[in-house]
This record gives sequence, C-alpha cells and structure tokens, in this order.
Amino acid sequence: MSQMNAPDDLMTVADAAGILGLSVDMVRLLEKSGRLPALRTTGGIRLFRRADVERLAEERKRGRIGGSRR
Repeated sequence: MSQMNAPDDLMTVADAAGILGLSVDMVRLLEKSGRLPALRTTGGIRLFRRADVERLAEERKRGRIGGSRR
C-alpha cells in the first residue's frame, strides 16, 4: 500500500529541489529570500513543508517565479 503525502510532511533541500526542478543552491536562495518557508532542526538542517514546496512548484509551472531549471 502506498503512503499518502500529507501537506505537513517535511522534506529536505534535495527533496524540494527534485520537486521544483531546481538545484539545491537555488532552493536555499529561495528560502533565504523568504519565497519558500523552512523550519530548522537544532542542527541547522532546513526542512520544508510539502504544501509550501508544491505551492511554489505550481507557481513556477504557471510562470510566476523565475529560476533556472536543473
């Protein structure tokens, strides 16, 4: 049985980059600029909510945000 992807699922920079079709460096820049909210672990690792990543992916699909594709 496959798992459902919940909006509050957390993903790494690499996971978000894969969904967005961007490099991990570009995802970090999007987070730093405030375009993609992130949580930080106590160790400083960025984690992104699936809903935020999917929202940004949809904006990119509609051409509302720039960024080079991988």
